[in-house]
Amino acid sequence: MDSRNDKKNISIVVSYVVLIAYAIATLFPFTWAILVSLTPITYFDESGNEKGVNIFDWPPKIRLFPKPSAFGAPLTFQNYKLIFEVVPLYRKWLWNTIVYAGLLTMGNILLNSLGGYAFARLNFPLKNFWFTMFLATMMVPGQVTLIPQYNLLVKYGLVNTYTGLFLPKLTNIFGLFLMRQFFLNFPKELEEAARIDGSGILRTYFKIVLPNALPAVSALAIYTFLGAWNDFQWPLIILSNKEMYTLTLGLNFFKTSYYTYWQYMMAASIFMTIPMIIIFLSFQRYFIETGKAVAVKG
Repeated sequence: MDSRNDKKNISIVVSYVVLIAYAIATLFPFTWAILVSLTPITYFDESGNEKGVNIFDWPPKIRLFPKPSAFGAPLTFQNYKLIFEVVPLYRKWLWNTIVYAGLLTMGNILLNSLGGYAFARLNFPLKNFWFTMFLATMMVPGQVTLIPQYNLLVKYGLVNTYTGLFLPKLTNIFGLFLMRQFFLNFPKELEEAARIDGSGILRTYFKIVLPNALPAVSALAIYTFLGAWNDFQWPLIILSNKEMYTLTLGLNFFKTSYYTYWQYMMAASIFMTIPMIIIFLSFQRYFIETGKAVAVKG
């Protein structure tokens, strides 16, 4: 018994060591980005001389008291204000990203939940065949379909338009699969009670099923919103008008041919990351609930 307990304790210690090391390795780039975003490009020393900042200097010489500093320069939030002055379109890009992520999230919730409910509850010809075909498309790399999608949008004059940006992304197979698996385990008694009261399929869905599918809907919303917020490839292909750019494309404007303003870029990146962190931490419990529900029945 003692040897078993010793082995168990050793395995627990090793697990914690590995997890702590992984956490440090994961948080290090984010911590460095925060420090750089708070570091000015130039500053005035005690003698009044203007000095540049070498953000690649290591160690970063972090000091918290009496005045916070890093890389030998005082920390400041000025960069977060300057990014809106250096690039006036940043506000427009931020708004474009919010609208893009928001519309895609609402579209995926509506269409994927309706499709998932249909495949889980309704009976129609070749239902399993069509669902299998949909799942098979998940094995096709997204890059393979980019050219056909682009040619189709060119044909209908939707390139460099908001409609062309949103329309192809309003639904996805993963969301359909997620919602279908959740609805397979949804209590049929609730639906039967609604039908006895005279509710049709759509009314039962919107009044009974959808409100009780909050864990799956929330998980799908988080997946979709974070994916859209970080999407770079599709906006890059479909957009050429700078005023229509999203934040991921806009970050390239902090680069030049000869020099990159890393302080501004890191400030813009952290500013872009904060909403994702807030949303994920607020709804992370739904990932666990949805994972359990989906895993019960395949």
